[in-house]
Amino acid sequence: MDRDGSSSSSEESDIEERAVKANEDDDKLSHLRTELSQIPFCELQDLRNKVGSKRYNEAIHGFVEDRKNTEKTSSKTKKKSKNNPLEISSKQKVSRIRQVVAVKKKVARDPRFDDLSGQLNEEMFSKAYGFVDEMKANEKKEIEKELMKTKNAERKETLKMLLKRMKQQEESKKKKKMKDEERRKRKKEEMELVKQGKKPFYLKKSERKKLELAEKYKKLKSSGKLEKYLSKRRKKTASKDRKHIPHRRQADS
Repeated sequence: MDRDGSSSSSEESDIEERAVKANEDDDKLSHLRTELSQIPFCELQDLRNKVGSKRYNEAIHGFVEDRKNTEKTSSKTKKKSKNNPLEISSKQKVSRIRQVVAVKKKVARDPRFDDLSGQLNEEMFSKAYGFVDEMKANEKKEIEKELMKTKNAERKETLKMLLKRMKQQEESKKKKKMKDEERRKRKKEEMELVKQGKKPFYLKKSERKKLELAEKYKKLKSSGKLEKYLSKRRKKTASKDRKHIPHRRQADS
């Protein structure tokens, strides 16, 4: 009985407080209206243009909107007592799809770009897949045989293109292999010097390129292909430079 009496008295006090607040707001509103009625409309319009419609509405209609918002919130969520559960309107729809049990999302994993797969060891990879090079060599021989036998012009052209591409791939692979061997050799020499007590020295990328180029020129000179290579390089650089030279316009005849 005492609990019911205390809850009813608290409800009555809340209602009284709301009524007092509403009366105060009404008094403020009536006072503001009387003040605004004395100000000319053109001055109010100028004030609105200067301040902006948002601030103007906040200044004049702000507390009225606040009162409306408080009334809305109080009507939405009602509590008869602090111990009772919160009452929500039955008009609000409940979503049909609900997650009852949390399920982990499956994430696709690409082993090529994942750290869990470990680091790539190119030497081991080339040893493990060495049979692919043998297969390519056999395929190249078959293409060469077919090229000798075939009489169809279109087929001959496609086989030539395929053979050229395979040769280019072989050349690039050989160059890469030579570079890797040179790098490995330098690394081994450096490690030996470090063991002897020398401070470790790491070549810059530009210095490494210079050494590789010098080694390349040395090999080309020994094979007698240096002049041919240099003439090709000159032609290539000349064609690049020619693109940047502005062309002279022909005079209209």
